[in-house]
Amino acid sequence: MDLRHLTYFLSIADEGSINAASRSLLVAQPSLSRQLRSLEKELGLTLFDRSGARLSLTAAGTAFLPIAKDLVTRAAQAKSSARAMAGGSVQRLTIAAASATIADIIAPFIVSQGPGGILTDVVEATPEFVYQELQEGRADFALGTKPPPSNLESIVVGSAFLWAQCNAEHPLAGREKIGLSELVQWPLIAMTADFGVRTMFDDAVSAEHLTYTAEFEVRSARVGQALAAAGKGICVLSDDPSFGVHAMPITHRGKDLVFTLFGVWNPLHFAAPAIGECLQNLSRFTADLYPAARL
Repeated sequence: MDLRHLTYFLSIADEGSINAASRSLLVAQPSLSRQLRSLEKELGLTLFDRSGARLSLTAAGTAFLPIAKDLVTRAAQAKSSARAMAGGSVQRLTIAAASATIADIIAPFIVSQGPGGILTDVVEATPEFVYQELQEGRADFALGTKPPPSNLESIVVGSAFLWAQCNAEHPLAGREKIGLSELVQWPLIAMTADFGVRTMFDDAVSAEHLTYTAEFEVRSARVGQALAAAGKGICVLSDDPSFGVHAMPITHRGKDLVFTLFGVWNPLHFAAPAIGECLQNLSRFTADLYPAARL
């Protein structure tokens, strides 16, 4: 199967017409039409419904779309891996992580590694899509808070606090820690439900048969901290404090609420040994960064 045909198919599916795809790919329309017909003949499938003004995927085309994406991604990965291996050493790695993890852990780690560090780029993703960035080839490995898929290799890199953060003038300012049952009595600023820290907090609240009021729900931790600094409530999140807020670890059943950080990679990755070594270094760095956060 010609990879060009798959690339053309993906572009046509994305653009919705052969004309638009031909402009995007810089391929003549007649040639693009022939290549598409050739792919459909090879597969024995009709991939597009041509009856409307725009091409739309048939049921077969819809089913084949993720397969084509996977094949093109794996081909790109193979090419990238071959180039790196031809160079004789691993010089650059890309990691996928959530914005808070990048700001609080990964960026400081890159600084600590100095000019010889091989972690040189990051892909920012919301927590639920961190591992998808890895699986689709946009990153060499990932750092996430959710248990990874079973087909991927992983190690526990460390753990970090779930914080309650409030204005410096708040009655709770100055407290070293705060219990969950006391915290939920105050107006809270929470991340939206698709964030892992929100899920973790909600699970702990539910386990104790407690309830709380989310005065504000935010998708940006910085906005949550800004609202807390403005005195609009106590924000619950994993980011290190900013805007002068006072941060307190949240305790539950006598222990601090902490979340686990998983370092995840594909065991078949050409640079798997280098990734493993990088994650071991990151684990030691995280332990120094958050020495009090223990499961």
